[in-house]
Amino acid sequence: MFRIMLVLGALLIYLFCCPLTNTDAKLLGYWAFEDKNNLGKDSSPNRNDGETKAFIGEAQWTDKGKVRGGLQLENAQEAWLEVPHHESLNVKTGQITMMCWVKFTDPGAFEGFGEDGSLIWKNAPFAENKRFWTSYALRLYRPGINRGSFSFDANMTEARTAAIDPDFPLVVDEWYHVAGTADGTTVKVYTNGKEKAVGNQRGVFQPSDDPLTIGFDLRDPDEPVARHFLGFVRGIIDEVVILDHALTAGQVKEAMELGERGKSLESFQPVFGVEPQDKLAIKWGEIKTAK
Repeated sequence: MFRIMLVLGALLIYLFCCPLTNTDAKLLGYWAFEDKNNLGKDSSPNRNDGETKAFIGEAQWTDKGKVRGGLQLENAQEAWLEVPHHESLNVKTGQITMMCWVKFTDPGAFEGFGEDGSLIWKNAPFAENKRFWTSYALRLYRPGINRGSFSFDANMTEARTAAIDPDFPLVVDEWYHVAGTADGTTVKVYTNGKEKAVGNQRGVFQPSDDPLTIGFDLRDPDEPVARHFLGFVRGIIDEVVILDHALTAGQVKEAMELGERGKSLESFQPVFGVEPQDKLAIKWGEIKTAK
């Protein structure tokens, strides 16, 4: 009996400490926008909380997110959520997953030349011939440049790397689930759970001490004439998550389907590493039958 209890004690320590610690370390940030009074709250262990910023207007909480609350970025305004730099936001593994839900509400973003939309953007210092310098980004290309729509974008150690969903135009007032992954060899972009484009990964991610922004990027904020090209999202963003490992196509689809059912990623094992409830029962059964 003592042997069984000793083994059970060791198993409990393993199940409830080791898997959670190892998996949670892969979660760089998760902004669910569920707390109206703490809009920029990061639910990851890193606590990379953000704050609302604006040139015009204000980023606000809305109860009309894809999963309960969301980040409301009004039409004709210039507002975003800014997350101060922390070392945990620099990707050291050579892999990443970025995901979010977004609904655009401004038809002007898709008309004519249109506007870029920076969903997730880890900023980096502006430099000559590097106007689009970013450690990693999930973004929307404006339709006027005919490159497609959602994209994964990063300036890596060997060269700029991108994968671009070729499908355009998008539709206003419709929710889109967008994801970008890098696995060390290839980068991919997914729209509504479907793989849309693949590109070659050119090196590893370059570190940056600049902030991470959601709904805008800080490439050149002091250039007012160009600001409308610099990624203001007009609409609602929800369920923003960054991992330092690449989810599989099946896992991206599963995450999208959770949102479709109105469930947050807090119940998603590949993100938070929650062990299935029946796993302990199975292991306990194995111990009881051990000789």
